[in-house]
Amino acid sequence: MREEGLLQHLIAKNYTPESLGKIKEVLSAYRTHEVHPVANGLFAASSSQTGDSATGYQNVWVRDNIMVADALRRRGDFAPAIACIQGLTRFFEKQLPRFRDIIEDPVGMLGEDANRRPHIRFTAQTLGELPEKWPHAQNDALGQALWFRFLLANTNVLPMNRHEFEIYRIFPAYFEAIEYWQDRDSGAWEEGRKINNSSVGAVVAGMEEMLKHETSSGGPHGLGSAAAARTEKLKYLIAKGRERLDATLPYESPPERMVDSALLTLIHPLGRVGDRAKEDAILNLVQARLKGEVGIKRYAGDSYFCQDYDEWFAPSQMSSDFSERLEFRDAHLQPNCEAQWCIFDPVLSIIYGQRYLADRSDSASFRKQVHYFNRSLAQLTAEGKCPELYFLKGGRYVANAHTPLAWAQANQAFALHLMEKSIGEKR
Repeated sequence: MREEGLLQHLIAKNYTPESLGKIKEVLSAYRTHEVHPVANGLFAASSSQTGDSATGYQNVWVRDNIMVADALRRRGDFAPAIACIQGLTRFFEKQLPRFRDIIEDPVGMLGEDANRRPHIRFTAQTLGELPEKWPHAQNDALGQALWFRFLLANTNVLPMNRHEFEIYRIFPAYFEAIEYWQDRDSGAWEEGRKINNSSVGAVVAGMEEMLKHETSSGGPHGLGSAAAARTEKLKYLIAKGRERLDATLPYESPPERMVDSALLTLIHPLGRVGDRAKEDAILNLVQARLKGEVGIKRYAGDSYFCQDYDEWFAPSQMSSDFSERLEFRDAHLQPNCEAQWCIFDPVLSIIYGQRYLADRSDSASFRKQVHYFNRSLAQLTAEGKCPELYFLKGGRYVANAHTPLAWAQANQAFALHLMEKSIGEKR
């Protein structure tokens, strides 16, 4: 059970442009989808957190920023999307020594110390590293950043100059050094290290977009044998990742974890599963195993914000690095009491909406687009905010403090954008 949300009286099984317009009016009045950069074009994970917040959600995550920037791009709001990737590019330039150290000595530098990896969480104001230890081994974040930058270049939204190219050309060498197709990283949820297909697929997406740029009329930045060697190397590295995905999708990290909502990112926004049957398998597994009453779990057995979470951990501990002591946090989880997240229902609505818009006879996809859109709307708080998640407190689902979450705002805003298109097509 949970309290009734802001839009409960407007949620319907069937929409018209007029009824959807009323929802937009309310969302606009409450500024539900407004996301503003903190500095350097970059977005804090949650705008509700102060500069000294114990949650750390006032900081920048590479992954979250790519998701927000891409949603802005897809809605035609290019200026903040461009500013965001430019801020990330300046950050990656400062991280080049970390890339180079691992490329030059992967065995000596990697070990178990994830802080030696390029950082994926930092402060927006200075683009500086944060002092605390963190599980920075997150290949999906780096792959998504590579994908988004070259996507902007390939679509002529933001052509790439030589200086930028010199920054991003180090990514494939880094992915080769760590053997990303079999690298045990902390993945999207920043926890125990394993081979995650959501990470492998994101790296494949990034290098495939880079390869497209290298072989287009607008690239490569360089001529002759050097450019040819880069192209061949990209093809080789992409093939290594594809081999892993072909052998193990639709699962995340078999046999350690089979079903994980992080795999949805390979369908949207990355579009890199490459096989409709495997896409369906990922979608079906998430819906069958992880869909809850309020939202969608990250994975079965997820103890982050389990029942009565704020009773077990102090504010400074709740969002801290549990990657090396996950067993302790897991011990608090009661069966079927995982947190239910708000970032996934709009993604499912987006995926099914994209399918419907590609084939308007696909009424089943349209019904699912509406279903998950409605679930996302129902997740809004009474103040019109998009939470990170709902967790059980005293037997009742409540939103956690990371409200609004920029990632959830971005996903819901794009889901609404596609719903408008679908309803318009049905007139």
